Amino acid sequence: MNERQRDLFLWQWSRRRRPGRTAVALRGAMIGALGGVAFTLIMLCGTGVDRGSYTGISVILPWIQRAGLLLVMSVPAFGAMGLAVAHRVFRSQEAMYQGLLAAGFEVPDAKPVMQTTDRWPAILVGVTVILIAAFIIFVWVKLG
Repeated sequence: MNERQRDLFLWQWSRRRRPGRTAVALRGAMIGALGGVAFTLIMLCGTGVDRGSYTGISVILPWIQRAGLLLVMSVPAFGAMGLAVAHRVFRSQEAMYQGLLAAGFEVPDAKPVMQTTDRWPAILVGVTVILIAAFIIFVWVKLG
């Protein structure tokens, strides 16, 4: 990490940590719970539900039952994962922040100006995410 990246981290983390550990953990749990809802919707798209002897509007009862079961299982599980990941990331970022402060570095008053060479790691991550998403969409379209 060069000095501009260090100063940017110090500047950004000094602002991101203001809500506190609990608020960040709750945000992570909420994002995880939304992921559980998305997981449920994705799983329901591919399920064929046996109608049995249901007729009329009651045909949707098996679908509602399966959706409820999936929601009850996936929302708490994904919420717990989001909570754990948010807590872990907060703890590691806070440790790095406190370590830099203990080493004598100070939080800059203004956001540091970054150069293109400082942005390459973020650019590579973005390109990788786009490639993975494109591959998933390709497989989804080809395999139905």
